[in-house]
Amino acid sequence: MHRHDVPLDALEKARRRFGALAAQHPALVLEDKGVNLALHFRSAPGLRAELQEAARGLARELGGAFEVQLGKMVVELRPSGKDKGVAIAEFLDEAPFHGRTPVFVGDDLTDEFRVRADQPRRGHSVKVGEGESAARWRLPDSAAVRAWLAAFVARAGEGA
Repeated sequence: MHRHDVPLDALEKARRRFGALAAQHPALVLEDKGVNLALHFRSAPGLRAELQEAARGLARELGGAFEVQLGKMVVELRPSGKDKGVAIAEFLDEAPFHGRTPVFVGDDLTDEFRVRADQPRRGHSVKVGEGESAARWRLPDSAAVRAWLAAFVARAGEGA
């Protein structure tokens, strides 16, 4: 398990500020990921600009300890320099994952960090849905992902 140093005072300040925004707008959903905080605004798309500006202002206020990551109907604060790509690269550099071929399926902007991390390792990345992506493959929706995985499992069971 990897644990990176995170400025806990800055994290707590961000937690309070994002919590206050969520309390002010009941349609928002605050997701506390431990060291990342995400405000989902799918039920309040009109708040996009306000939330993005609030997150950017908070990131500046925290002195570079955190950065803003935008996604599909979500604004996230995460520790600077840490993303899905960094996390998975760390896993792939150690046992039991070292030397394995990564396969990644994602549908959001935040997944692009992970997609780019696969490329030097000759991994397989699959973009789900519309939008630009550096992924090698694309599937139209989650139903297609489930069908693709079921076909893979069936073939693996046949010894193919």
